[in-house]
This record gives sequence, structure tokens and C-alpha cells, in this order.
Amino acid sequence: MSIGLLNIGTRSLGAAQAALNTIGHNIANVNTTGFSRQEAVLSTANGQFTGAGFFGNGVDVTTVRRQYDQFLTAAVQSNEARAAADAARANQLNQLDRLFASPELGVGAAMDSAFSALGDVANRPGDNAARQTFLARANQLAGTLNTVADRLGELDRRNEEQIRTTVSQVNSRLSEVALLNKQIAESTGTGHSANDLLDKRDTAIVELNRLIRVNTVAADDGTLNVFTNGGEALVLGGTVARLGATPSAEDATHLQLTLTVGSGTVNLAANALGGGSLAGLLRFRDEDLASAMNEIGRIATVIADGFNAMQNAGIDATGSPGAPMFTLASPKVLTHAGNSGTQGLQVTVSDAALLKASDYKVTYDGTNYTVIRIADGNVTTPLTFPTTVDGLNFIPGATGTMNAGDSFLVRPLSEAGASLKMQLLAPGQIATGLAATVQVGAANQGAASVLAFAVTANTASTGQPVTLAFTSPTQYEITDTGTGASLGTGAYTPGAPISLNGWELTLNGPAVTGDTFAVGPTASPQVDNRNALRMLGLANERSVDGGTLNEAYAGLIGDVGVRVQSARQASSLSGQVLSDAVSRQQQVSGVNLDEEAANLLRYQQAYQASAKLIQTAQNLFDTLIATVGR
Repeated sequence: MSIGLLNIGTRSLGAAQAALNTIGHNIANVNTTGFSRQEAVLSTANGQFTGAGFFGNGVDVTTVRRQYDQFLTAAVQSNEARAAADAARANQLNQLDRLFASPELGVGAAMDSAFSALGDVANRPGDNAARQTFLARANQLAGTLNTVADRLGELDRRNEEQIRTTVSQVNSRLSEVALLNKQIAESTGTGHSANDLLDKRDTAIVELNRLIRVNTVAADDGTLNVFTNGGEALVLGGTVARLGATPSAEDATHLQLTLTVGSGTVNLAANALGGGSLAGLLRFRDEDLASAMNEIGRIATVIADGFNAMQNAGIDATGSPGAPMFTLASPKVLTHAGNSGTQGLQVTVSDAALLKASDYKVTYDGTNYTVIRIADGNVTTPLTFPTTVDGLNFIPGATGTMNAGDSFLVRPLSEAGASLKMQLLAPGQIATGLAATVQVGAANQGAASVLAFAVTANTASTGQPVTLAFTSPTQYEITDTGTGASLGTGAYTPGAPISLNGWELTLNGPAVTGDTFAVGPTASPQVDNRNALRMLGLANERSVDGGTLNEAYAGLIGDVGVRVQSARQASSLSGQVLSDAVSRQQQVSGVNLDEEAANLLRYQQAYQASAKLIQTAQNLFDTLIATVGR
């Protein structure tokens, strides 16, 4: 009987020891990330049958079980991916926000300063100092746009480096999961769970979701098969795929995600990642940063196009046609690396006022072209080239052939901001005047007056002296002032423009036979401010997709602000959802020190009682031996 009692005591002592070891392990790992609380599972030992019935044999330690809920863990993993994507994008957008909030990079202030100086030139066209100040302010505006564009480019390059680093981290985590899969599979034959290894693997999966959204499927041998959100295999047992970041076939300056399994490699679409910081970085690059860079480029293009057109329409202080004020890079056309055809594509700006702040993808199906505006997905098809879309001329190359499936990435504005340069003009080269002017005949008897006069084409004949004479109140004739030769006749309608030699004259009011108007070269171009006034009107001209330059820049600032605020709110919300998911999981898996302390005391007492039971069995055995010995 004492032998049975000793056996029961020994089992009880071992069970209490196992429970105490498990409790100690829990307490030691209370601050270990990913650790799941463990519990020694005890069961009643099979009883022994006797004639008097079944007598118990004590307790057995069945296993050590971790407190784990697969659904709560899956919720943590999915929410981790979403929160990481939102946090990565919000962090990058915060940098973009700080860039535009920097006072020394105020494009709007630089534009106001340039137009203010131009106003002084319009008021005092003969003032050389005013002209010099305007050139300096215009150069400052170009420099400010250059700086903003350069900072955006730097942000783009840093973002690409983060993408490359994140890809490397993903591969490390995949290798870690595969190694843990192998170790867990090896322990499966014991019939017990490798709790600590399972915790490590769950932690690795959570960290993997922090980088890229993954889904897992458990196998019979205890391993986890890992797949991307789009279904591509990342880990199958011990086989690991490798994520890559290689130069894109469309644009070598940007990275394309690839997945290599064995000898096969496929591209991963950014919008199929589903979450993780990698998805956030790609979204920032392809949506937020691209929008800002294109908007800055569009503003630079409109400025260059507008001022150059005004310079071309006017004459400088010497009477010579105005020289271009700005230069900037032409639209960039990138040929897809997989094109089989040899024909290229040329893109030029036809109307800066119609430009959209977007890149374009051009595809060819063997018969027709398709132009896709990437910013909003707008598709223009079918097209035959050359053609014009959104103020851009699309012109096929002069040589070579285009094959079905060929495509091009067109970036008309991405480099405009960084490449905008002010020409080295002398103050007198600002085209403040117009080549021709109109004089009302001194002997005119009618009430006809000059409503408007504009130079539409600054050519050699623009300043040719001519006389417009009314042959009747409703008819006029234009003659060469020098030779008297007739250059044409017409019917007079008040308010209707009369055009000749690159100028346009609009008269208003009734005329009398014999009234004359003389059009001839400007006598004093150095003090003529008519073209300067037209140039000053660029500030209020709706030349940026229906808005003014300042409205366009204000719209850019507003768009960045909305994106930043939206990203912050999304990050805050997803972070809170993640926190709630972790809290629910920890209620099941987390270590509660108060509970462990109570269990420690309980099993300590059980251990002491078991030891007492063994001592009692020993005493009974000693008594029995002593009795038999007598």
C-alpha cells in the first residue's frame, strides 16, 4: 500500500514541478514579444482495479499547451499589414508636407514677387533698374521651382531605397519562416506542440505582414504555407521564393517588384500587395509623389510657355523681336524594354493650358494606338498617330516599325520643374512693346475709335506702314502708306476685328467717309509698355487647366494637405484597430503576472503537499519493514 502511495506522491510531485516550471517560463517571458502563455495540462492517471474497486494512481502530465486562438492571431496579422501600409504612407506624406510648408520654398510668393516686379516694368518700361529687378525675380522663381523639384526627386530616390531595403527584410523573414517550418516539422513526431517554435513562427508572420500582406495555410506536418495577398506562393514547407526589386521595364529609375520561384520569375503588381509597409511606399510613389511632381512640372511648363509666347509676340527696347525667356526639358518618352518594334515616339506640348498633371501610357495593338492617362485611368482610343491628347502632340518616329504590343511611358512634366532655366537676357531684351502701333487720323469726323489692337504674329511685315481709310460708313480699304498700293477692302462692322500682316485692329462706333487709321512701326519701343501689360496678364490668365498659376499652386498645396490629413486619419484608425486586435489576442495569450503569482502559490503548496505525501509513504514503509523484522 505504501508503494502505491509513494508512486502517487511521486507523480504528484512531478506534476507540481512541471506546473511550476511552466509558470516560471511564463513569468520569465512576460515581456517577450509574441510569447503565448503556456499551461501544463494534467490528467488523472488510470486507476488500478482491485477486488474492492478501482484505486486511483495519481496524476499524469499530458502536455504543455500554449494559450492560442488562431482567429485572434489571424486578425492581428491582417490588421498589422493594414496599419503598416497606412503608417508608411503617412510618414512619407509628412515629409512631403514639411517640404511644401518650408518658407524658403514658397513658389506662390516667388510668383507674386516676379509679377510685382513685372508690374513696375509695365509702369516704367524705360527704367533699366525696373527691368533688371524683374529679370532677377524671374530667375528667382525658376530657382525656387528647381529647388522644389529637386527636393521631390530626392524624396523619390529615398523612397526607392526604402523599397529596396524592405524587399530585403521580406526575404529575411521568409527564410526565417521556412527554417522554423523545418524545425517544427521535425518535432511533430513527438506528439507534442513545439510551443516556443510556434510562437517564433507566429511572430515572424506578424513581422512579415508588417512588410507585405500574406495569407497562411497550415499543412498536416505542422508547417505553414505562406502566400501573397494575390495568391503567389512565398513559402511552401521549406521551399522559399525570393522577392526582388529590379529596374522597371517601363521606367528604369523606378523599381518593379518580382517574385522568383526556382528558375521562374513573375512581376508583382503594387495594387495586389494588399498591405504592409511595402504597399504604402509604392502607393506614395505612384500616387502622391507623382501627383506633386507633375503639378510642379505643369506650373513650370505654363510659366515658360506663357512668357516665351509673350516675348515672341513683342519687341525689345531696340525694336528687335523678343528672345525666349525660359528653357525647359522636352516631355520624356520611355520605351518599354520589351518592345519588339524599332519605331520610337515623340511627344511635344501643343497647348500648355490643356495639360493634365499626369504621366501617360501609350500602347499599340497593331492597328490603333491607345493613350491612358495614368493619374485617373482615362483612356483615349482608338487613335491613329500623329494626334493630340490633353495638349500633347503624339508623333510616331520617322523611321522603324511599330509592332503589336509595343508600349511607351510618357512623362511630359516630371522633369520640367527641375529643368526650368532663365535665359541670360539683358534688361533691354525684355519685350515690353509691340512691333506696330495704330494712330487715329487727325481729320477724322466720325466717332469710330480704337477698341483694341494686338499683334498676333511678330513677323517682318508686322510693322509695315499701312493706312485704313473708310470709303463709306460701312466700307474700308487698306493701302500701303509708302506706295499707295491697295492691300485689300472689307465691310466695316463695329466690334469686328480687322486683321493684316500679323496684327489685329478692332474699331468701335460709327465711321464717316474719309476717316483714316494708320498702322505702322512703333517709334519708341523702349518706352512702349503694351506687351508688358499683356505679359502681366499672365498672372490672371486661366492657363493651368482652367485656373491661374496661383490657383494651381494653391490647389497643389491643398491636395497635399488633404492627402496628408487623410493618411494620418487612416493611420490612426488602422493603428487603433490593430491595438484592439492585439488586446483581444493578449487576453487569451498574454501573461498575467497576478494570475501567474496565484498559480505559483497554488502549485508551490501542491509541491509541498506532494513531498509530505512521499514522506508519509516512506514512514509507512519504514514501519512496515520494522514490523516484519520482529
